Amino acid sequence: MCAAGRDPTRMPTADEITQQQKAQWSAAASGWEQWGDWFDRNSGNLAGWLCDAAGLKPGQVALDLACGAGQPSATAARRVLPGGRIVATDLSPEMVAVTRRTAEKLGLDNLEAREMDMQALTFADGTFDAATCRFGLMFCPDPVKGASEIRRVLKPGARFATAVWDVPAKNPFFTSITAVLGDFVPLPPPDPAAPGVFRLAPPGELARVLTAAGFSNVAVESRPITLTYGSLDEYWQIQTGLAAPLRAAIASLSPDKVDQLKARLFDALAAHRDGDAVTLAAVPLCASATR
Repeated sequence: MCAAGRDPTRMPTADEITQQQKAQWSAAASGWEQWGDWFDRNSGNLAGWLCDAAGLKPGQVALDLACGAGQPSATAARRVLPGGRIVATDLSPEMVAVTRRTAEKLGLDNLEAREMDMQALTFADGTFDAATCRFGLMFCPDPVKGASEIRRVLKPGARFATAVWDVPAKNPFFTSITAVLGDFVPLPPPDPAAPGVFRLAPPGELARVLTAAGFSNVAVESRPITLTYGSLDEYWQIQTGLAAPLRAAIASLSPDKVDQLKARLFDALAAHRDGDAVTLAAVPLCASATR
């Protein structure tokens, strides 16, 4: 038994997973506030695609889940003007606070942010005209339950648009660091049924989840993007700032081990450098569906 009296071999419950996710993403909120604009510039107008796929238009009341630092919430808030509004939710209260500051900075008084678990939405059935979710659904302990809740709060005929990450082979954005990290931090074998970055990446899985949740007209497409970092040091700052699970893993290392990890990683990135800049491919897997 571990020091806290918990059997380390026991699988965590859904509630424990949710609390772990909440803590990890709360710890990453400052990084997303600092680097969120960088990600938006490098994401191939993903926020715009989500708003288009959700069919956002003036006057609508729409929901954005896992709002993080405020995208696509902010883009959506502009799309529904005049007369419309966006309700943004996130499991992390710190992320909600970042979205509120983003809305204030941009003068978007039609953007409201609330702390909420997408698997237990507190809205009435049929509340919203549309919904979006960028990189959140794959972290649900039960993504079908999360998608079902989203569908429940949409009006009949409303559209939902979401983005997750495609398979690891298409995402050196992640794998370049995790391949090295495994030599420093014990990483359990990937569990395809556990919440994580690639939970909905297997071919057909995202469509299966949305269909099982009751959505129709499900369409899925890959949208390759290129992420450019000004230097190796900027790469390190951004990756450790944005990736909540990575932050948690590195926090377990001594300063000497962190320095060794950085040196190994920087060597591994040689093939992705052009002068000082580092360029990595990434592929969001995007879906649209109808309530």
